[in-house]
Amino acid sequence: MISSLELFGIGFLVFWLVIFALKKKLETRGFKVYPFVLMWKKSTRSEWFPKLATSKEYRFFEKVAIALGLISMIGGIVLIYYTISGLVFHPATTAIRLEPIIPGITIGLNEVPYLLLAIGISVVLHELSHAVSSTSNKINVKGGGFILIGIFPGAFVEPDESEFQTASFKSKLKIVAAGIAVNLILAGIFFPIASFGPTLFSQGIQIVGTIPHSEAYNISMHAGQIIEKINGQPIRTFSELNQSLYSTTHYLIQVKNPNGTISYYTAIAKNHFLGVYVTYAIPASIFPFLEFAVWMFIVNFSLALFNGAPLFITDGGKIFTEIIKKISLKYGEKISYYIQAFLLLSFIFAIMLSISLPR
Repeated sequence: MISSLELFGIGFLVFWLVIFALKKKLETRGFKVYPFVLMWKKSTRSEWFPKLATSKEYRFFEKVAIALGLISMIGGIVLIYYTISGLVFHPATTAIRLEPIIPGITIGLNEVPYLLLAIGISVVLHELSHAVSSTSNKINVKGGGFILIGIFPGAFVEPDESEFQTASFKSKLKIVAAGIAVNLILAGIFFPIASFGPTLFSQGIQIVGTIPHSEAYNISMHAGQIIEKINGQPIRTFSELNQSLYSTTHYLIQVKNPNGTISYYTAIAKNHFLGVYVTYAIPASIFPFLEFAVWMFIVNFSLALFNGAPLFITDGGKIFTEIIKKISLKYGEKISYYIQAFLLLSFIFAIMLSISLPR
């Protein structure tokens, strides 16, 4: 029987085979087709939302954006080396890892639609802010478009390069930092929803698996059941579950079965360890919104930090280069190149450590 991961892989390959088969027709419509990359690009209007771009509120946002861009740049660098130091010196206990998102391997396939929607919205708003800031700083936008890399959607805008290069130092920083700032602001908006939403709407603690030969396994508790009470105390959050488990070693556990019936289990765990993998039991009507909020936070926070880090192709790299050039006009670009090359190697090293070292 074909697994969901195998089915996903087959669908992925079929999709790209169809794209390559239609390559000539797609190219006549403005698309460019590369191995697992599909890009559509066209010239756009030179000004984007001029009323918004010239408003006092947006000018204030641009000033804040520069500060947020610098914070993200520093945060991205700190994250890289914090990850490396943790994995090198404390590999058994560190919780920070830089792992690529691979559907079906590092995330469940059921999470992919929420991830792709979050990426699509976040990237479009990110690029839109670049376009509006270009208009705000009197730089024309030459073109823009959309891109699909594997299954991941993206977007881009292209300010006039010659106008950008001759613009003031402050204007360059505003244009580049605007995208980072939008992602950081979106992460801030969705953080409280992602953090407190699950506990707010939780109807119990759902079991997603049991550890073989653990207490839960031995008394036949199973995935799909929802722990509602332990020794008469309602259980809605992880902290309530831990508090109940550590308050005693004898438990009367009330669970709701997938068919809606109620069951009771008597358990004894001298080490306070029940042996279950759990998640929040969220109502089906609320779950999609919370899942979307979680991915909006993850995507935007990740974009803000990694795009803020000076790694050649990132916005942080552009900010870093402009700052170094401001300090040393003659050697600034070369100095920036070598520093970013070292940071990029560090970033790759952090990813390799994250993947290779056992948890």
